[in-house]
Amino acid sequence: MEIGTEGWCAAMSEVLAEVDLPAVRATVEQRIGDGNGGPVVAYRLVIDGGRAHLEPAPPEVSTTDGDGGGSDDVGDGNGNGVVVMSQSRETAEAVRRGDLGALAALQAGLIKVSGDVRVLIVASEALALVNTALGAALGADGGSAAGGRNGEDGADEPSDDDNTGGS
Repeated sequence: MEIGTEGWCAAMSEVLAEVDLPAVRATVEQRIGDGNGGPVVAYRLVIDGGRAHLEPAPPEVSTTDGDGGGSDDVGDGNGNGVVVMSQSRETAEAVRRGDLGALAALQAGLIKVSGDVRVLIVASEALALVNTALGAALGADGGSAAGGRNGEDGADEPSDDDNTGGS
């Protein structure tokens, strides 16, 4: 199943339905480009009221610059902060496999963060729990969903040991 599709988001949301999270609000959008200016895969992790789910996000035509691009807009239209994490498919896959830490990728400029970065701080505990759950689920399926980890799987709090949202 391809990362970011409706089916992938539904399957990962089922995994997240079993996770009790702190009562915070956060939206983390993951944007994964092919590194060559090709299509961007985009999906959102939405955490609200102690629950989380993933949903597909439409790729922005103007953000297919090869690194996953991203908007600098803050907010989701409801006054909630949104952080956008953008990276190439190669970076997302390296973070998902654990070959590259999300923090190291951020520091190297391989992952670009825009929007309301306070979301990563406020929701850090919830994001860590989401990353653990998605990492386990993606590991169980052989990791066939590239970029499904750390900020890459939509749940992303940058840390060296996280393997989902880092991208």
